[in-house]
Amino acid sequence: MSTVAYANLTNKRDLAPRGTSVATSPGIGTYADTLTALVPGEVLGLHAFIMSWATTTSDNITSISDAQTLYWAFWGCAVLSMFLFILPRLGCARWDEWDIARMFIPPITFTGWTMLQRISAFDVVWPSLGKTPRNAIAAGLAIILAAVTPYLAYKADQKQAPGA
Repeated sequence: MSTVAYANLTNKRDLAPRGTSVATSPGIGTYADTLTALVPGEVLGLHAFIMSWATTTSDNITSISDAQTLYWAFWGCAVLSMFLFILPRLGCARWDEWDIARMFIPPITFTGWTMLQRISAFDVVWPSLGKTPRNAIAAGLAIILAAVTPYLAYKADQKQAPGA
């Protein structure tokens, strides 16, 4: 999915007449917001690409070979994911307090995805976090965000359309 798609879907909800974005314009249920928000494909792809440079595999064992690059790549991808939401929303110019919450969903989901991977940039950010708490935290984040995201879509749907 896509953070940019999430931002553009929010734009469409904001611009639609109040209470109509789910049924008529764009006519997509809030599940779409959840799916696009919880899979920040752009930064996950970038992360995978960087992992190919910063790791080595020998005898079927993958090791981090450039921890400093991965450390900065993690934070860079998290910040980039915020900007990938913000930039399409700037054109809409209908920001409200709920957009602050929406803006933090992509970096939180990126963090959760990297926590679930066996070897990722998250390993150099918090190397002492054990596998069980790491997976439990990521699962908890997913459940919380899967509950919050449809609510945020509903809030965008309830905004008064411009000129209405």
